[in-house]
Amino acid sequence: MANKVDAVVVGAGVVGVTAALALQQCGLAVILLDQRSVARGCSFGNAGVIAPGAFPLSAQYRITDLPAMFLKPSSPAALDWASAPRLLPWALQYAKATRSDVWHDTSLLHELCRDALPSYELLLGSDLPPISRRGYLAVHLSCAELAAANRLNSIRASLGVAIRMLSGPDLVELEPALGGLAARATFIKDAAHVVDPAAFVTTLADVFVRRGGLLCRDRVQVLESKGSGEITVRGALDSYSPRAVVLATGAHANQLLPDCDYRIPLVAERGYHLELDVEPGFMTRPTAIPSLGVVFTPSQYGARIAGISHFGLPGFRARPELILSALDRVRKILPALRPRPGFEVWCGERAATPDSLPIVEQIPRHSSVFVSSGHGHLGLTLAAVTARIVADLVTGIFSSYSRQLSSQRFGLRSKSYAILREMRSSTKPP
Repeated sequence: MANKVDAVVVGAGVVGVTAALALQQCGLAVILLDQRSVARGCSFGNAGVIAPGAFPLSAQYRITDLPAMFLKPSSPAALDWASAPRLLPWALQYAKATRSDVWHDTSLLHELCRDALPSYELLLGSDLPPISRRGYLAVHLSCAELAAANRLNSIRASLGVAIRMLSGPDLVELEPALGGLAARATFIKDAAHVVDPAAFVTTLADVFVRRGGLLCRDRVQVLESKGSGEITVRGALDSYSPRAVVLATGAHANQLLPDCDYRIPLVAERGYHLELDVEPGFMTRPTAIPSLGVVFTPSQYGARIAGISHFGLPGFRARPELILSALDRVRKILPALRPRPGFEVWCGERAATPDSLPIVEQIPRHSSVFVSSGHGHLGLTLAAVTARIVADLVTGIFSSYSRQLSSQRFGLRSKSYAILREMRSSTKPP
């Protein structure tokens, strides 16, 4: 059995690595575990955006809108129909989120996002890798899209997000590649991005190790937790006896909770990306086309297309053709875009909650077990923010976030939610 340590963090994506750094910053001895190397899940493939604000999905789509979206071939969203029956409890919670205080969820997401860059700076200091602060564009292709954007922009402005509407020469000056588009765009000034998300997270893990942390490759098989607070993390290669364990395993968090007799409302939302055959500098900032569900973002090779929201149970079958079809639709307005030779479609599973807010909590009746998951599209944005929150929980500091980000906000005692106890995936956790 490995020497006893203060904390074990399971999952070496951006959420887990930053949690490990935050615990380390509190003076704890920390082991970071993953069955693969660092940043091999969604931290590898994403748009690299650090957003100054965000909207929950429930603020844009009611539950009654989703069937038509999933059935529409050109939709930015898709459903794994084999998963559908067992997603019903999550869907009921989503429906509740669309009927409840969406404004509260929107306001809280913006509040959390505002802390993103300051949280990275506090966590890393001079060790912070380069972050490009060039803003973010959202392109609106029709009058209806523009009207919807104006409604969202009025909310953004009321919550302190700096925005500017662009068209014509102003848009082309910012991104010359968009010169052929007769469109308007929202420019979100304070957004930032990283060119290579995997390299960014790997650098953070290197900082963790330099500061005295231990990074191990091991597949966690069982989490044995007793009500007394005693906990054992049993891996394929070793066992660990920390004072606290933090599960940062994304959509797979529930796979390590059976011994705690507890489940949290998570589904997998698969995203995709593909490198494009363009030169470096083709796109200088993340640029979204919301109606097509894609974002173009600078990469180390030139640019990549990322996006699509594909929902299902953890481990469901990927459909790479979704991003290829989206690229075909984009080529109708930007015909020069094509896949970069030698690169395949990449995909990964985000953890999605019914209200689009992350879950950061201490598991009830298991005082040594903590979860940080459900970041959805905001993993890179909110990782350092939730790292601070989970570190506070582990060290006994409670704040308003302890309640607002707990899964207890979903009323887990309800009978309808008990169905989730039957959900099991054959996919191994990180």
